[in-house]
Amino acid sequence: MARGEDRGRDVEEPEEEVTAGPQPTDWALLLLHAALRRKIVLFATFLSLLGLLVFYYRTRTPIYRVETKILTQRQVVPSSIRPTMEDSPSRTAWELIHRRENLIELVKEAELLEAPGKAPGQGLKELTSRLTDARRPQEDPLDAMVLRVERALVVTSDEGTINITFDWPDPQQAYRVVEGALQNFIEARHVQEVTAIDEVISVLRARAATAKDKLDRVVEDVRREGASDVRDTAVAAGAATTRPAGARGPSEELVRLKSLLDAKQRAIEDVEEFRRRRLADLQAQLDEKRNTLSEAHPQVIQLRRDIEALSRESPQIASLREDEQKLRKDYAARAAEEARTPGAAPASAPRAQRRTGSGEEDERIRSARLEWQQMIERVNASQLELDAARAAFKYRYSVIWPAQIPKTPVSPNPVKILGMGTLAALAFALALAAAPDLLAGRITERWQVEQLLQLPVLGELTRK
Repeated sequence: MARGEDRGRDVEEPEEEVTAGPQPTDWALLLLHAALRRKIVLFATFLSLLGLLVFYYRTRTPIYRVETKILTQRQVVPSSIRPTMEDSPSRTAWELIHRRENLIELVKEAELLEAPGKAPGQGLKELTSRLTDARRPQEDPLDAMVLRVERALVVTSDEGTINITFDWPDPQQAYRVVEGALQNFIEARHVQEVTAIDEVISVLRARAATAKDKLDRVVEDVRREGASDVRDTAVAAGAATTRPAGARGPSEELVRLKSLLDAKQRAIEDVEEFRRRRLADLQAQLDEKRNTLSEAHPQVIQLRRDIEALSRESPQIASLREDEQKLRKDYAARAAEEARTPGAAPASAPRAQRRTGSGEEDERIRSARLEWQQMIERVNASQLELDAARAAFKYRYSVIWPAQIPKTPVSPNPVKILGMGTLAALAFALALAAAPDLLAGRITERWQVEQLLQLPVLGELTRK
């Protein structure tokens, strides 16, 4: 009985090995043997696919990537004008850079319409579009280029950094686009931050002018009341000559417009000064390069292009000039209107107040003077904050990774296309060589017999 059980166990053991199924090595041997039997198919398929890979790599439009990184910092000086929970300075980076007028300016500065680079597959898409719908209306070249730049210009930001990346077929154009986007963003942030404080200062100055006018009227009323009590007509006449009846200072709206006009002029001067400093730095770099390089060197040519682009008026300055002209017209119209229709004489205090004691009258003057002094203090504090913000702006945005002209493209990648493509072509050629045997159900390997019959193969016969 023991021997019978042992024999049964001996018979069952090879069955378990047979039913285990083919291993990866078995499939590898099958493909290898099939390739050896069909060498022509293997090499023809592999060389054909390899030729297609080389053709694709040589004809694909190269794409160059230009990147710059900006380090941002929050306001260091405490502010009484801005909200206490100030937004991150990098939060609106995407919106400022992707504005339509900004993109149009970038297209013009980089001369993308004069020599547009073709994106990968663009020629095939254009040909297909013309064949399918030849009557389709032509799209505006500027709008098409703006949309294309908008998709290729990637702006990412986190709590402390801003990354600007641009992929384009022409490395020179890509560099100019990134440099222009960086310059326009810094100028836009400068105008945005300084204008916010300037507008608050204009409102405070208008309120201060109103408070000063109120103080003058109160003092005038007090002098008139004192002159009527002592019946000193000479003193009353002198007080009246100090401020004629019906005369009044400029209105609050006129003072506000004048303050806004001055603020726009200061903002234009600040941006122009910022661009002048940048131009001076580029000119110094150009002079340094000319000492060692020729005029035809790419770096010298690029510096000259940067200087030429920076010499043109930026969209921020153009927008500020439009606002300045509008404010100047509004201010002139308001001043002319107030000159034609002077304000009526301020209403005098009631007789009951006139006949009251001088202590109550002094209290009215002190109250008006205190209100005026408080407004003046707020104006001075806001002006001090504005000066501090202008001085500290250059430390809020610092370029830690400047843009550079790329030497090699990021696409197509030879490692991915030729390296991985060669492996894929070899695998496809091996599979194609073994496909006739697998599709026909032909048995060529020992493990196929064992898998089909569920029996072990005791020996093999080779053909001589």
